[in-house]
Amino acid sequence: MKRNKVWLIPLILILTYPLWSIPVGSFLAPPKKVDTQPKTGQTAKSPSFTMETVKIIQSQKGERTALILAESARLEKSSDTFILEIVDADIFDEDGNVTHIVSKTGAFNNGTQILTLIDDVVVHKTHDEQFLYTDLLHYDSKKRTVNCPGETRLVGKNVTVDGGSLYYDVKTSQYDIGNRVHVVLEGFSSPDDNPAP
Repeated sequence: MKRNKVWLIPLILILTYPLWSIPVGSFLAPPKKVDTQPKTGQTAKSPSFTMETVKIIQSQKGERTALILAESARLEKSSDTFILEIVDADIFDEDGNVTHIVSKTGAFNNGTQILTLIDDVVVHKTHDEQFLYTDLLHYDSKKRTVNCPGETRLVGKNVTVDGGSLYYDVKTSQYDIGNRVHVVLEGFSSPDDNPAP
């Protein structure tokens, strides 16, 4: 008689399966893997750090060629470029003359040594009292050149020059203003304005 009741155990387990399968299955399940990959459409960002009151000094052959100051700089860990805010820079020529440059934002690539300035860029050649206004400027410290690929306005004593681009060689002090150029000379009179007596 006792032997005949043994078959009731599997029957009870089968009939009560919906009651105990979920909690027991959850308990016996392997731990879930943590997803370390970014979700679709997202990219993993490299850690970055921000510095306040940044000073970058450049030199060639023992002579200082540029001093770049910024209120702050941000550097992505995997990048070689500093993102600069409120830039104030001085560029020195062969004779020690200073060209002062300010802009709202900029970037300095430590590998190429190129300073890029963006938004309300103002360049002041203090020894010539010349001003340059543009929204994009690239200064290559290795070649000692300034390149403004967009619209520029050069203002000097009694002259204003508007151009579509500007290239300047710091070593030779040579300007090359391209595309549509418009020049306004103040105090200049043509021969027709002064007829002979």
